[in-house]
Amino acid sequence: MKSQIHFCIVILVLLSQTGCASQPAPSPTASGHVTYDLNATLNSKPLPPLQAITAESCYDGYGGYSLAFTAIADMDPQSIDDEISLSLNIRIDPNSEMIVSKPIDVAKSTYIHLSANAMVFTDAPQDPVTTATGTLTLTGLSQTEMSGSASLMFSDPGDVNPVVKDSLAYEVVFTNLAIVHYCPES
Repeated sequence: MKSQIHFCIVILVLLSQTGCASQPAPSPTASGHVTYDLNATLNSKPLPPLQAITAESCYDGYGGYSLAFTAIADMDPQSIDDEISLSLNIRIDPNSEMIVSKPIDVAKSTYIHLSANAMVFTDAPQDPVTTATGTLTLTGLSQTEMSGSASLMFSDPGDVNPVVKDSLAYEVVFTNLAIVHYCPES
């Protein structure tokens, strides 16, 4: 009987320390060192080393993932308005054929959706390009982080982006990129 009373007291003390109210889910943390890099080629010419590179990934709650990369290419450091803003968006639909460590041909996949943009300071509309070839490979995927790489070549057959005359190519790698649950509405 005494052991049951002591057990109940221990449980009550633990409950009082943790609180009875529901707690928010903990934010995901990367278990390893997070690294990512992005290189770009515009109209068959390599851009200068990219600056202000950012990378984000999220889980949509239904089995799909999104990755977003942004960067700036400073074409002429002496000029104020001579920068190109770059973006790359990768959406992997739920039930995709993605297998860790297996490259996926993005042109043949109905589950991978891509868009890329190159924008300059101008009044002309600069819509993203969505026609792409290349591969996407996830090398690691858990509930809290993902790793992988992509080699993608975008073309602009509809002439929707005045900056992309010929092509926009991206080489991207990411390691231990934290996954945010859930993706914001776009």
